Amino acid sequence: MDTASNLSRCAERRNALQLRMGKGVAIIPTAPERIRNRDSDYLYRFDSYFYYLSAFPEPEAVLVLLAGEEPRSILFCRERNPERELWEGVRKGPEGAKDAFGFEEAYPVESLDEHMPKLLADQPALYYAPGPTRLGTRASWDG
Repeated sequence: MDTASNLSRCAERRNALQLRMGKGVAIIPTAPERIRNRDSDYLYRFDSYFYYLSAFPEPEAVLVLLAGEEPRSILFCRERNPERELWEGVRKGPEGAKDAFGFEEAYPVESLDEHMPKLLADQPALYYAPGPTRLGTRASWDG
């Protein structure tokens, strides 16, 4: 499957999920990176639910889907960092990810705490998938 049709398919999946949700917010984080030893990580493997809806292959990312009268898909991801990219590979950054993956909005993952109160305000439902790499099971999410 080529990239364009894969991204189109992901957009269709996001829309289908938003329709099934009716109204509310879904929060889908990707899998964390795993450290192998002091200065080496295991090869990164994204979360399957996250990738199914986004096709975004980078770590430290969260997909937020807002359903209702004005559905939106928002990606929170790492910003570009030329120094880290030299060692870890190229990052899309919020602007690049928004354009390349078809999200309505994209922000740095560091701004997640700033945006979430506004995104969750007056929402009738919150959707998330519990599990070992999901919300509430990572120390970084528990504050």
